[in-house]
Amino acid sequence: MARCEEGATVSVALLGSPGVCSKGLQRKGLCERRRLKATVSEQLSQDMLRLLREEIHTDVTFSTDYTLFKAHKAVLLVRVPDFYFHIIGQTSDSIMNHEPVPVENVEVLEFRTFLQIVYSSNRDIKNYEEEICRKMKTESGILQKKLDFNFQKCKNSSDYSLQKHEISEDINDRDDSLISNDNYDLEPASELGEDLLKLYVKHCCPDIDIYVDGKRFKAHRAILSARSSYFAAMLSGCWAESSQEYITLQGINHVEMNVMMHFIYGGILDFPDKANVGQILNMADMYGLEGLKEVAIYILRRDYCNFFQKPISRTLTSILECLIIAHSVGVESLFADCMKWIVKHFARFWSERSFANVPPEIQKKCLNMLIQSLVSIN
Repeated sequence: MARCEEGATVSVALLGSPGVCSKGLQRKGLCERRRLKATVSEQLSQDMLRLLREEIHTDVTFSTDYTLFKAHKAVLLVRVPDFYFHIIGQTSDSIMNHEPVPVENVEVLEFRTFLQIVYSSNRDIKNYEEEICRKMKTESGILQKKLDFNFQKCKNSSDYSLQKHEISEDINDRDDSLISNDNYDLEPASELGEDLLKLYVKHCCPDIDIYVDGKRFKAHRAILSARSSYFAAMLSGCWAESSQEYITLQGINHVEMNVMMHFIYGGILDFPDKANVGQILNMADMYGLEGLKEVAIYILRRDYCNFFQKPISRTLTSILECLIIAHSVGVESLFADCMKWIVKHFARFWSERSFANVPPEIQKKCLNMLIQSLVSIN
């Protein structure tokens, strides 16, 4: 199924749309997308805030007024690059020796609030970063202008080296197994998601490799653990994989894995055209990604069910496909919606050849619901 084009014009990819969808359908699509975006965005913020509070897989410690704060270099680099380069970049020796990095002229409460904003805010946090840097009396003349330049400086400057996690410029030329994200253009749920997604897409300072279907994915233990209960258990120390530099996953292909990684980092709201929504729904359930399940259900409702608008020939078969997917994965709410819509328009469905291909168990459920609806009318 074709996915909706970026963000606003939801009606473009809807099945059965000859050109211009009804205003009601457009409103329905936009309302559903806004709700989904708010849900996924809030979930990402809460996961990252928990990552900070529970100090999961931290790799840098700050000290201010005899109080220690543990954090993650990768998150700081992508969210507050000026702060990163002026504080961490200039104290690389301390980090290598695992010594706390001193933060001067900033009170404990203020620095704690700053970190919480860095990890969870869905808005532009440049003003907060500038205020902290100003109080620490950093030299404004060497502030970088754009984040992309910061990433490039991260790669090229020995002063701002990310040590052993450095990714060389020609890595794609040397390793054909490294997954490429160049062809993905999927909308993140928020500015936080957009920032974090850069860590994955640019392969910046990863600390673990994941092999799937012959492809290599570079990732960050902390973010994986914060976003997925499966990865949290795998990397917590209870599993053998927790001490390894790479892990191998079975039962999914590299396309599905790439979609999952885009969601873990960015909270994406769409899938690429070649992605199998049913398989991703199964995968989301396996890896404890409730938000990804929500996105998959939204896409099924949008691309397969046309948000349950009036029946047209192109949606009859796809709604039956969605019915089967919902039944196989156990998404009861979506299955019930499909059933109600099919019963409501049963005259159109019974004559469809595709309905004959529906498993007998589901056919029987449709028939029973139809009988119950007719009885209730009488």
